[in-house]
Amino acid sequence: MKNKTLILGCIGVVIVLFFVYILFIKEEVAYETYDINSPVIVGEVHLIVSDLEQSVEFYTELIGFDILADEPNKVTLTADGRTSLLVLETMKGSVERPLGTTGLYHFAILLPDRSSLANTLLHLAASEYLMQGAANHQYSDALYLAAPDGNGIEIYVDLPPENWKRDKDGGYVGGSYPIDFEKLIEVASPPWTGLPENTRIGHMHLQVAELDNSEQFYVNGLDFDITKKDNGSLFLSRDHYHHHIAMNTWSGTSLPAPPDNARGLNKFTLVFTQQELDEAKLQLKHLGFPFAENKHSIIVTDPSSNVIEITTN
Repeated sequence: MKNKTLILGCIGVVIVLFFVYILFIKEEVAYETYDINSPVIVGEVHLIVSDLEQSVEFYTELIGFDILADEPNKVTLTADGRTSLLVLETMKGSVERPLGTTGLYHFAILLPDRSSLANTLLHLAASEYLMQGAANHQYSDALYLAAPDGNGIEIYVDLPPENWKRDKDGGYVGGSYPIDFEKLIEVASPPWTGLPENTRIGHMHLQVAELDNSEQFYVNGLDFDITKKDNGSLFLSRDHYHHHIAMNTWSGTSLPAPPDNARGLNKFTLVFTQQELDEAKLQLKHLGFPFAENKHSIIVTDPSSNVIEITTN
């Protein structure tokens, strides 16, 4: 009798564990996959540079942008001949951004396919321009370099979204692993002809003073979702992307903002729907973040003094 009771008890435990396992798997499967046709979130990056001619040459000849508009002291760059992606501007009396201040860590140029990244890799190698690194992040393959003024640049391609891994909390699992360069070069299709038409700004990575108040601003104020968080960094996105905005305190906390005339990031643009913009305005007011309002956009400064223009699509 005791053996029968023990067997029945073991069967019961197995059944309970089975249903717990099934529920866990169902929860894991329920996570939505990023749709590669999702709308653009980061629109344009605006930089203050020291030498406009030198910067234009770098971004056109080495990175592959085309000139969209050429004005006194300001040049707007594009990949498709219509959409502004990068604005370069000189400012009278500008100074180098001091070390240990908030601002740009890097901006990231998202290429549409691996062939484009392979072509870029071969082009950079042929140019002998010094790269800062390269990494497989488990959701993307990325190349890193710096512009003449020191502004960080990531050039990357997303891996298939259905292969992005999640942790137990639903955040994306990422890391920095070696890229298989031999396999990447196999898909190259030279010659390199610049950035493809459907290139976009994939994400912004910022150096911030504190993560907690930045989280309040971007998550509670602008309705971004947290996709990864640790003691020194925070990754945020919309539409189930791995990240549209990243921020870190790797250089320390309580960093001061750079002076107003510092070179580097002037502002960047986020693209919302009209409803999303209206909701953001209500939340920013509720949280006490002031903003300037135009007809179809607002300009707001995050807690680390990074300026953002939020416009409608």
